[in-house]
This record gives sequence, C-alpha cells and structure tokens, in this order.
Amino acid sequence: MQQSAFWHDPPVFAASPQRQFGTTLLPISALAAAMAIGMQPAVAQTADTAAKDTTLAPVTVKDKRDREEKGYQGDKTRVGKTSQLTKDIPQSVTIVSEQLIRERNADTFKEALRNVAGITFNAGEGGRIGDNITLRGYSAVGDLFLDGIRDIAQYNRETFNLEQIDILRGSASMLFGRGSTGGVINQVSKKAKPVDASEVAVTVGSFNYKRLTADLNKVLNDDLAVRLNLMDTQTDTFRNDVTQKRWGVAPTVTWGAGTADEVTLAYYYLKDDNIPDYGVPYFNGRPLDVPIERFYGLSNADYEKNQTSIGTASYTHLFDNDTSIRAIVRKADYDRDLRAVAPRLIGSPATITEATGLNRQRQARGGAEHTLAAQVDFNTKLKLAGMTHEMLTGAEYLREDASRFSNVSTLTNPTTTVGSDNTTPALPASFDSAFVRTAYNMYTGRTASLYGQETIEFAPHWKLLLGARYDSMRADYNRPAPAGPLSRSDDVWSYRSGLMYQPTTLSTYYVSYGTSFNPSAEAYQLDNRTANTPPEKSRNLELGAKWELLQGDLSVRTALFRSEKTNERNTDVASPDIAVLSGRRHTDGVEFEAVGRITPAWELFGNVALMKAKVDEASADQANTKGNEPTNTPGHTYSVWTTYRLADAWKVGGGIEGVGSRYANAANTIVVPSYKRVDALVEYTAKAYSLKLNVFNLFNEKYYEGVYTGHVMPGTPRAAQLTLTTKF
Repeated sequence: MQQSAFWHDPPVFAASPQRQFGTTLLPISALAAAMAIGMQPAVAQTADTAAKDTTLAPVTVKDKRDREEKGYQGDKTRVGKTSQLTKDIPQSVTIVSEQLIRERNADTFKEALRNVAGITFNAGEGGRIGDNITLRGYSAVGDLFLDGIRDIAQYNRETFNLEQIDILRGSASMLFGRGSTGGVINQVSKKAKPVDASEVAVTVGSFNYKRLTADLNKVLNDDLAVRLNLMDTQTDTFRNDVTQKRWGVAPTVTWGAGTADEVTLAYYYLKDDNIPDYGVPYFNGRPLDVPIERFYGLSNADYEKNQTSIGTASYTHLFDNDTSIRAIVRKADYDRDLRAVAPRLIGSPATITEATGLNRQRQARGGAEHTLAAQVDFNTKLKLAGMTHEMLTGAEYLREDASRFSNVSTLTNPTTTVGSDNTTPALPASFDSAFVRTAYNMYTGRTASLYGQETIEFAPHWKLLLGARYDSMRADYNRPAPAGPLSRSDDVWSYRSGLMYQPTTLSTYYVSYGTSFNPSAEAYQLDNRTANTPPEKSRNLELGAKWELLQGDLSVRTALFRSEKTNERNTDVASPDIAVLSGRRHTDGVEFEAVGRITPAWELFGNVALMKAKVDEASADQANTKGNEPTNTPGHTYSVWTTYRLADAWKVGGGIEGVGSRYANAANTIVVPSYKRVDALVEYTAKAYSLKLNVFNLFNEKYYEGVYTGHVMPGTPRAAQLTLTTKF
C-alpha cells in the first residue's frame, strides 16, 4: 500500500526553512480532467533526481486509518473552530462517524441523525422543503453547516460524501453567527486520502429500493491525490405511489496534505426528483388512524425538484507546529420547486368513516438561493506570563441572495375521502398549464463578522475559555407591489465562556456559558412587523463531565443544561407595526452518551436525553400557551446501536431508537404518541468484498415521526436492504 509520511502528521518544523508551494487554483470545471489523470500511474522518480535526495532512516508507520479502525468515536472535530478532540470542548458534542453511517445504511442526513438523542424531526411546514430538524426543543433549520460554512438552503441532504456529522449543542453564535439556540449540526465532507483505495457498493431492498455508490481515491504522488464520490438512488416507498430519485457527484483534489501548504478544491452536486408526502391529518388530537400506506396526495401531479451545487476552495498554511492560518471560499447555488398536498379533514367531523371527506390543500412554491462565503481563521499557541495560551482569531463574510415564488392556479385540487387509495384522479387537461409563478420575493443579505477566542491554562489541569464575536448583518427584502421593499440592520455581540478541569488526560469536568441570537431576517423573509423588530436572544448554561475509559477506547460524557430564549418574538395585537419580544421559554435537560469499543470485538454507540421544556411567557393573543410545552419537544429521546464481531468475517448488531410523546401545536391539544424502533444488522466481510443485511423496524411497529401542526408523517414499517460492497 503506497503511503507518504506527509499524510499522517503535520510536519515538524525546524527553526527556519519552510517548504515553498505554488498556490495557483484550478477552476472547478477542471476537476473532471484531474480525475481522469488520477486514474493513470504516477510517474516514477528518475535515477538522477533520486541520487540527489538525502537518504533518511526508515520510518515505520503504524497509524492505520481505515474505516474500521476509526470506529464510532470518529476523527477530531473542527466544530469548535479548531481541530481538537471532543474532550477539549466545554460543551456537549456528538460525532456520527462514517462507520456508524455505513453500518446503519443511513443514506440520508435525516437517517444519520436518528443516532442523536435530543433531535426530533418536523414534517413539511408551510411549504418548507427538505430537512426540518428540532434540537433541544428549538428549530435547527438555519443551523446546518457544511465544513463549517452555513448550509441554509432547504433541501434533502445526502450522506454519500460525508466523513462524519458533528453536533454541537447549546448556544454557539460566537462560533457560527446567527441562530444556534439549540446547537449546530455540521456535515464533514470526504477528502482525498493518502492511499489508493476505491470501492463500489450496490444496495437493493424493500419497496423497490436501488442504490449505487462509488468512492474512488487515487494518489498521484507524495503531494497530490484525487477522490471522486458518486451516488444514484431510486426507490418507491411504503406509501402508495410515492417515489424518490436522486443522484450526486463530488470530486475533490488535494495538494500538499499534511505539509506546510495544503490546497483543496472540491465540488458537490446533488439532484433529487421526488413525489412529496405530507402524511396524514389529525383527528381528536391524534394522528388519523388509517393504514400507513395510504397516501392522500396526487402522484400524477405533485413533485419536488431540488438541485444543489457547491464549489469550495481551501488553503492552509502552517507557520510552525503551533501556528497556522486557514482560508476557505465557497460558492453555493440551490434551486427548488415544490407542488405538494397537505391533507385536511373537511369540516369538523364528529366521527370518522371511510367516506369522510378530505381536502387536498395545495402547497406550491419554490425558490433559489445563491451564497458566497469566505472565512479566515488564525490559530496559535504560546507561553505568556507563565501560562499556556491557545488563541483563535477569525473573520467571515457571507452574501446571500434568495428569491421565493408561489405556484398559483385558478384550479383547485380534487377532494378525496379517508378510505380512498386513488392517488391518480382524473385532472383537467389544463391542470399543469393553469399554474403561474407569482409573488416573487427577493432577498439580499450581507453579513461581516469578526471573532476571537482564547483558551488559557492558568494553572496545572485548569483551563479557561473566553470568546467573543461581532456580527454586522444587513438585509434587504423586496416584495411585489403594492407591498414594496423592507430592510433591516442588526449589529450583535455574542459570547462564549467555559472553565475546564482536566485532572488527567482521560477526564474533563467543565461548566460553560454561551449566547446566541436570531435576527428577524434569518429565514430570508421580513414583514411589516419583523422589519422593526430586534433579534431574539438566547443563552445556554451547561455543567458536564467527559471521560475516556478502557485506555481511551470508550468515550463517556454527561451534561446538565438549560437552553433559554429570553425574548422570543410574539404578535402584539395592540402594536400592528412591530412583533414584540415578550416571549420566554426554556429547555432543561440531562444527557448521557457512551461511544467506542467495550472489547476489540464489541462496539457501542448510545445516548439519551431527558428534557423538560416550558413556555414561560407568551403574548396577549397566545396567553393560553403560557406554561405549555413547546412543540415537538419530547420528555425523552434515546438511541442505542451496538455490534459484535463473531469472527474475522462475521458481524452482528442491532439498536433501538425511542422518542417520547410530544405536542404538535402550541395549545398542547394535539399529541403525537411515543414510539420505539428496533433495527438489526448481519454482515460478512472478506478481503475484497462485504455483504451486509440491514433490517429496519424489526418488529413492524406503527409510529409517527415527522411532526407539524396540521399533519404528521408515519415512519417506515419493517423493511430490509442488502448491500454488496467491493474494494479495490
């Protein structure tokens, strides 16, 4: 196996010389050519050149970094802005590793997040498209990131190009800017590796599931490697006539990995074409009790079409072993178009029969987002006044351009009945042509940020973290006449602090405090009230402990926390020109997590979150909600997954995911029942291939997971998938 010492650890710097490196960046369009070159043999070093090289003593590299060796503990994380172990971050952090994603056949971002306690899922809301997540009782739709850069757009994210997913809980605006009341979720992309290693996987399964992925990595020389990830997925679903199609490509080129100068160019493209599904309505405060396969949409007219295109260039320079600068530039384009049905009972029926009428409420809208982001981080470590200082300073610029439209039609959707299985009713010949895109709303946002953070080891085993960030946000919002334009400017400081006691290298005890803010324009929209409303403010207080047990093979943590929104936006009927900041709510909770190896053959990933959320203050027109629980915030969530290797070739495993009952509306009159789901795994691995069987919802429990006030999404019944992977 060809390897270069450069790829394993950063270079050890002498007092002066630094390696010179050209920094000319290839355009993204040249990546395909680079991939083609990557499949050719590397040119051998000539005898003359080799003769001039200095002969060094042999170096034995024992640090194997294949997928199995990483295990569930994952790699280091940059979710704290610097590359570090989770034990050195004074907040709750969960890493969903690539091995865990692969073992559970989690092909989407949502499926991968099933492993994380404290997370619940929302159904399509008001036409919302894509991933809709709640973390610690607060919406996280604006708190999704890709390699540390905001990934705000509405789309269904994939896992075929993900190395791991990092979840940082609690207020984190000092690190990431606006949002992050409950925390942030950062996707970590795959990078070119220092070995020639490729694999192709084919999966088939229940409901006509078919998936093909390829992960191709080629080393050209000691400094240059290329990687190409491909994916194509087509499937029906357990819902009648609901289908999903998506494909993606993600090439990456890296120069000088692990040297003084590292450059990476990456491109990511994802396209999906689905029939959207908004589940079932409620009756008497509970999900309508019908067979879970019953779909009330229009499979001959509904569609969801999304395209995501992201190009990224990054450069890292190491001045010495303790000092570095890292710069990233990203251009991202997102397009989406939706025509869906939200089922609603006609009138207020006292009883339900198969003949009870249902309206097919239309959700028809779309839009486009275009973002340009640039980040620069400078890190250094030094001794000063007898103390060790680790310092981070950085700057960020983000420009966001968005347009939103509605698909308006003079025709209405045909009604149906509770007992109907007809998803293709007769439609007028002019049904499609009757739709017109109207009500274009245009948004432009510009955010400039400066931040700094310092971790001081002021006494043996004691560290103090202090950080601050300044965000200057300008938003312009144009609405069709006669509504007219709106604008909003916000300048906000955010803070982060933590005290850590680390009596050994294997234990950390900490207390932390952080703030966050949510400006009115964060969702790419304003109205006459919110344009006059300052940002919401939030804070997080956390007390926790982290231990590395079994010689570091098992990571265990626990935390007590309060996440609080101190001035939530509310409607004030006496002030029609402003949304008052009179609301308050909080989530108190405790979390436990254990991740890693119990024995060389036995691996575990498990966590549980117990939460108590409450609305402390509400506006006058919502006074009846004071003291209630916020929507989609269950009292408990948990996820446990474990595997055991019976022999060199065989592995068996299984897990259970549980979510407590939660309310679907602010009045707490609609309840989505609790559930638990059991999954299982059997895998056979040979030298060049593996065969894996996944079974989901082993005991075929009927449950509901995607929550919205008007409808709820049922979860999958028992299903199986068989995956054949070959490596070369």
